[in-house]
Amino acid sequence: MCLNLVKNKNEILTNGTLLDTYISKGSEQEKEFALALIKKGTCFIAIKKGSSYKFYPSRFIGYADNNMDAHLNNKNKDGRETNPAISDILDCKPAFNLELEKEYERYCKQLGFSANEKGSFGVERKYWLL
Repeated sequence: MCLNLVKNKNEILTNGTLLDTYISKGSEQEKEFALALIKKGTCFIAIKKGSSYKFYPSRFIGYADNNMDAHLNNKNKDGRETNPAISDILDCKPAFNLELEKEYERYCKQLGFSANEKGSFGVERKYWLL
């Protein structure tokens, strides 16, 4: 299965809304899927909602019209594809940000787990702010 990369902010936001739905109203399998993406991610779009932030992993939200089944069946998913697509849309590259790192850790606690010390492969997490 080959998914298309996102082309605009609306496609990014649509995927983020789906992850929120998996967490709040999804089946147990959908919720576990979404939480695992957030726990294991390295590059995230941070979106301020009210007084706190939510974080969306680039390897999921970087593919247009993504969902759990499409993601699990996408053998070619790669942040080296999604990150440039997201960077082009947001007109910036992801970067480490201490404030967002602390907000990410807070978000993970809110979701019921502790953030890993680093992202996947021991890499420092990076963020875009939307």
